[in-house]
Amino acid sequence: MAAGIAALFAAQMEAQSSPMPPYTPTRQVAGVIHTWGSPQISDLLRRYEDGFRKFQPFVHFEDDLKSTVSGVAGVYTGRADIALMGREIWPSEVQAFESVTGHSPIAIEVATGAYDVPKATYALMIFVHGSNPITSLSTVQLDHIFGDAQQKPVRTWGELGLKGTWAKRSIHLYGFSMDNDKALIFSRIIFKQSARWNCNLHEYSNSSGVIAADAGDLILRAVAKDPAGIGISNIHYATQSVKVLPLSMQDKEPPVAPTRKNVASRRYPLSRAVYMVINRSAENPAVLEFLHYVLSRQGQEDVRNDGMYLPLTPNIVEEQRRLLESR
Repeated sequence: MAAGIAALFAAQMEAQSSPMPPYTPTRQVAGVIHTWGSPQISDLLRRYEDGFRKFQPFVHFEDDLKSTVSGVAGVYTGRADIALMGREIWPSEVQAFESVTGHSPIAIEVATGAYDVPKATYALMIFVHGSNPITSLSTVQLDHIFGDAQQKPVRTWGELGLKGTWAKRSIHLYGFSMDNDKALIFSRIIFKQSARWNCNLHEYSNSSGVIAADAGDLILRAVAKDPAGIGISNIHYATQSVKVLPLSMQDKEPPVAPTRKNVASRRYPLSRAVYMVINRSAENPAVLEFLHYVLSRQGQEDVRNDGMYLPLTPNIVEEQRRLLESR
């Protein structure tokens, strides 16, 4: 626990010492901003709103936070100014948006996903059984393991370099159900040569009933019982029976451990983000001012103080500000 607190403090101090532009109003605005979307981000949204009103007291907010699924539809139907997304925007949502408006939406990253908080767009991590001698993997290898790659598919641990009794042992796959946002973003990031998932994947969904369990927990329970298993989950659910693997983007690159610092800096390949989606033809000036606040020193301090998500790095803030200004 003490080590985790120390790591968090160090990451926060590093972020605080980095240059990030403060929010300076370009003009005074007034009116109402309508936001639809994720209830999981409601506390952070309130911090954004309270901070923004200190500079822009004549702006009011009306939030309808039922589900991320409703957010993008709210924007393209004109009932919402902002979609608050607890995950990445799906291709089907982009297609629906374009079919209604005639142009694509703008998805602005407003925070980095959580390190180890359930239901907070946490970083995805790769786990194997504690007895497995493998020390790291590349995202290229993950493509050949979890995907249906026709060229050089990886189906045994020996194909990953393990020797002895491990060489001919089949790899057993555990992951989220394919309609889960975690499975969708994993496939988007990892699958370069694969068209779809390896058909041998054991899929898990959240279970309800007398004893509820998160899919991430169920996946790691399965890996803990299977020496040949490999699973996609998060450190929040880890036990001493499994180990998490560092990842590299290419086979010969140094692997990056999934630490809080590496997730916050985005060095870790399976880090994630949360978004606000807007219509590029939106004419509400208060919306743009609000997003400039979110992408500022004060806005990212709101993320840090909320504690669920991680602040953006200064370079990502700059990228998102350019994206916002290019609309």
